[in-house]
Amino acid sequence: MIRELKELRDSDLYPFHMPGHKRNMADAFLPEAYALDITEIDGFDDLQKPEGLIKEIEDRAAAYYGTDRAFLLVNGSSCGNLSAVSALVRHGGRLLTAGSCHRSVDNAILLNGLDRNHIKPENIGDTGIPGGITPGQVREALDKAEDTEAVLLTSPGYEGVISDVERIAETVHERRIPLIVDGAHGAHLPVCREADIITVSLHKTLPAFTSTSLCLVNEGLVDPERIKKYINIFQTTSPSYLLMAGAEQCFDIIERQGKALKARLLENLRRLYEASARNRYLKITGKEYTGQYGVFDFDETKICLMDLSGRRSGKEIYDTLRSVYRLQPEKADGRICLCMSSIMDTDEGFKRLIDAVGNMDRAWD
Repeated sequence: MIRELKELRDSDLYPFHMPGHKRNMADAFLPEAYALDITEIDGFDDLQKPEGLIKEIEDRAAAYYGTDRAFLLVNGSSCGNLSAVSALVRHGGRLLTAGSCHRSVDNAILLNGLDRNHIKPENIGDTGIPGGITPGQVREALDKAEDTEAVLLTSPGYEGVISDVERIAETVHERRIPLIVDGAHGAHLPVCREADIITVSLHKTLPAFTSTSLCLVNEGLVDPERIKKYINIFQTTSPSYLLMAGAEQCFDIIERQGKALKARLLENLRRLYEASARNRYLKITGKEYTGQYGVFDFDETKICLMDLSGRRSGKEIYDTLRSVYRLQPEKADGRICLCMSSIMDTDEGFKRLIDAVGNMDRAWD
């Protein structure tokens, strides 16, 4: 798609069609982006019924994640969650949600008038981080509500907590009902191929434009065409070709350079975690709780900083990193300051974070 967009830009084909900027914005902000920004015209496929360039991206994504189908989303994973719930649970039916659900799940429940059972995870110690969900908790909840039509689980969570999705899928499938996994924060991780629908946000943890996501589908308990029907209801009919080309470029990067980039990231994370372990107060927390609080595993790319002495809140850590060391964290919540990393982080960026965390810890003596 990137090649075709550049060929169109350089051709003599004049645009008497949308968008209104007509690719004639040489003096504007980001002129190259405008020059490549088009609508659905001849030769560039149709996101609602892809058969060419867009289908190639979707097939590539399905092969990468090992699922039967993949649907490209330009409205973020919210669109995938809305579509999955609407397609799998009849209006007025019952959905079991497990963990800290995204507001898009709440919206799907509201729109479809669903009854809801919810498993609330136990917080991890005094960190304030929501723990994981166990197969036993899911089994118990299904025993109490036998009319449940689907189960929706969030894994990994915002802070990196991973539940035992494979065993939960086995538990759910014993009842012949589907499992939806909101994996928006785990596009960089292997997905559970036993789940029926998995949403992943390419933009959150991989090199893609903001709001670019995928709805991954495995056939069996789920009809992919029914999922597609609802995606076409919730998704815009004016998709950005810049976003879709960015998704293609994302797979170019991870397929050609992914191994080397991942190795660099893991080495930088190793250095950061080792430096944090030597600190007296400011530590990275999370990984040590594996096997407790429903935590099956922990995504170490989610850097959860916490003052073990309890004297400083996550917001104070956040503010110091931003104002003093010019490092912008993802968020602060309770005692935790979350910094997110990816394969596109630089050695210099990690060095600055390592130095900042060490300096802050020594300054608190």
